[in-house]
Amino acid sequence: MASSVVSELILFIVSLLVAGTVAGGLYVVTQDLADSISYKGALIAQNLKLDFAIINDPEIIPTSNGAYVFYVKNIGYEKIHFDTENVVVFVDGSLIPPSNLTLTPSILYPHEVGELRVSTNLTSGYHRIVVVVETGEQREFIFKVG
Repeated sequence: MASSVVSELILFIVSLLVAGTVAGGLYVVTQDLADSISYKGALIAQNLKLDFAIINDPEIIPTSNGAYVFYVKNIGYEKIHFDTENVVVFVDGSLIPPSNLTLTPSILYPHEVGELRVSTNLTSGYHRIVVVVETGEQREFIFKVG
């Protein structure tokens, strides 16, 4: 009799340990999943607040003093730091050095349009500009040079 009680007690303790381990594992996985969803949600919310567009006519790109002029509009809800420290520009996959960029004004508030001047030599035909802001948001614009 005593041996059967001891064996049942051992089985009961082992089953409690197994159940506790499974419950702990499920808690860790669930918590990790909840943290990931929370982080991704905050990232998406930030990206929705910060948005911009290049609003030029792709067939007619104005020039000024040898630089191509692009108009960037802040269509988000937060200001964009619009200077060479926070904006990176690529034309046809080549990085344009900050010395060849002029950005005005230095901060784009919501619904405001800024001017991006790019000093570079382009052949006639179609080209692609990519503008990347401080948060990593980027916009691509395909345009034609006469």
